[in-house]
Amino acid sequence: MDDDGASWRVGDLAHASGLTVRTLHHYDDVGLLRPERTSAGHRVYRRAHVERLYRISVLRRFGVSLDDIAAALDDPGWSLDGALRGQLAALEDQVLRTERLLHRLTDVTSGLAEASSGGDDAGPPASPRSSDVDACRRLLAVLEDTAVVATEPLRRIAVLVYADLEAAHRHLVDVFGLAPGPLHRDDDGTVVHGEVRTADGIVMLHRVAPEWRLASPATLGAATGMLVVTVQDVDAHHAAVVARGGTVTYPPTDQPYGVREYGALGPEGEPWSFWSPLTEPPPA
Repeated sequence: MDDDGASWRVGDLAHASGLTVRTLHHYDDVGLLRPERTSAGHRVYRRAHVERLYRISVLRRFGVSLDDIAAALDDPGWSLDGALRGQLAALEDQVLRTERLLHRLTDVTSGLAEASSGGDDAGPPASPRSSDVDACRRLLAVLEDTAVVATEPLRRIAVLVYADLEAAHRHLVDVFGLAPGPLHRDDDGTVVHGEVRTADGIVMLHRVAPEWRLASPATLGAATGMLVVTVQDVDAHHAAVVARGGTVTYPPTDQPYGVREYGALGPEGEPWSFWSPLTEPPPA
C-alpha cells in the first residue's frame, strides 16, 4: 500500500487478496481490471479497483467465466442475484449429469468384476466372446448423453421422524458429523422442523405426526428404515464417532457388495450405516 493509504501496487494487492501477480496482470491484459499507471508505467490500484476485484473473485468462486464476468460487471442491468441464480441452475445441471455418470461407471465396474469372476456360480460360465460384448456394451453406455429429461425424478430427500428434534439435530451434527442446517421453531419456541446436510443433499427432521402415522423410533421401539451415508474414510469416521460418544453396532467391515461399512445407532436408537466404496473389488 502506498504512503497515502489509498492505493496498492500490484505485488501488495496480490499478497492481500491471495491472488498471484500473474493473475492480476492477466485481468489487466483482458480488460477485466484496468489499474491506473504511474509515469514510470507501474500499476496502481485504488478503492474502486479493489471493490471490482472483490466482485470478480466472488463470481470466479462460483465458476463464472471471465467473459461472463466482464459482461456482467459492465452491464447496468446486471444483478448479483440473477447471476447467481443462473450459475446455480448451471451447476445443478452439471451435478445431475455427474451423478448420472457416476451411476453408469458403478454399473460398469460391478459388471466387469462379475465377468472376471466367472459370473453366477449357478449357471454355466459365459464365453469369452459374450463377456467381451457385455463389457463393450457397458463401456459404450457410459458415453451416452447424461442429460436428465424433464419428467425424471431429480433428487431424493431423506425425512426422519424424531420426538425431540433439537436433541436429534444436536446428535447428528455433534456425533455423526453432518453439517448443521436450520432449526425452525413455533411461537412457543419449540422446534417443529430441522435440517442437517451431507455434501450431496438434505436430511429433514420431522416432528411426530399421528395424523400422518409418523412416530419416532424411541416410541415404537423399532425402526422401519435406515439411512446409509457415504463418507470419504470410513475408518476415520468410525474413530471420530466413537470418540464423540456414539454407539457403534458393528465395526468397519469389508462387505461383499463392494464397500467398507460400519453401523451406529442414531439419536433415538434407530440404525444408521456409514460406508466408503472399496478401491479393489472384494474376493469372490
